[in-house]
Amino acid sequence: MKQSRKTLYTTIALTVVGLVSIGLTNGIDRFEPEQFARGVFSGGQHMLSAIGRTVSGTVRSVGELRRLREDYEGLLEELEEYQRLEGNIAALTEENVRLRRQLGFVARTEEPLLAARVIAKEAGRLFSSFTINRGSRHGVQPNQAVIAFIGGREGLVGRVSEVSGGTAVVLPVFAAGSYVAARLEMSRFDGLLQGTGREDDPLVLRYVQRNARNEISYGDLITTSGLNSLFPPDLPVGRVSRVNAPFYETALQISVDPVVDFGRLEYVFVLTNSGNR
Repeated sequence: MKQSRKTLYTTIALTVVGLVSIGLTNGIDRFEPEQFARGVFSGGQHMLSAIGRTVSGTVRSVGELRRLREDYEGLLEELEEYQRLEGNIAALTEENVRLRRQLGFVARTEEPLLAARVIAKEAGRLFSSFTINRGSRHGVQPNQAVIAFIGGREGLVGRVSEVSGGTAVVLPVFAAGSYVAARLEMSRFDGLLQGTGREDDPLVLRYVQRNARNEISYGDLITTSGLNSLFPPDLPVGRVSRVNAPFYETALQISVDPVVDFGRLEYVFVLTNSGNR
């Protein structure tokens, strides 16, 4: 039914076009069948030509849209690549700054240092141990002190506990069972710094004289004392976060926050002349 209507409409359209063509050519007062047929045929040709031009233009437009879409997708891929390169450049620049600081620290210190990179550790801020990419063939030995350069000053990280040919395991100062002979830098009171292995209270300075209470302030720096210790003196270890003075105790118990941010530790230095005390 629909197809019949389309055919009828097409016939009517061709007839009208033919009549118009005859009228424009000879005037509408005279009608001749041959001229009418030629007019219809001519009108049909004009219509088909117009339709052909429209279809051709549409095809070209579709092709152009497809090409523009391909160009757009290509530009998006290039933009993503440039963004990745920009991110890599920023990361390399930041890494370069950190390495320059480390090298500056090595140039200033008089201690024989062996630079190492942390290659394995447990997830989280605190961990029982971590591994560095230096071992016995590089001169690393058990019990040597390990430090890091933090905020313009060195800080004690821990000591070497195990060594193989190309790697070594480091026991951090906050690990349970770790002990460091330490003192309060300002007041010079001595004590024994013990690792607890707990994140809420990682270091505790014990056996500090009770009468030192009024000379200790929040944030005071605690360093190694070097007394009967594996570690050389005056290495920063942490800062006072809380002072406990129970009435039944003869000594203070001081909670200490490490100066080293162990959660972001990437590079360390092994003091190769330590550990033989």
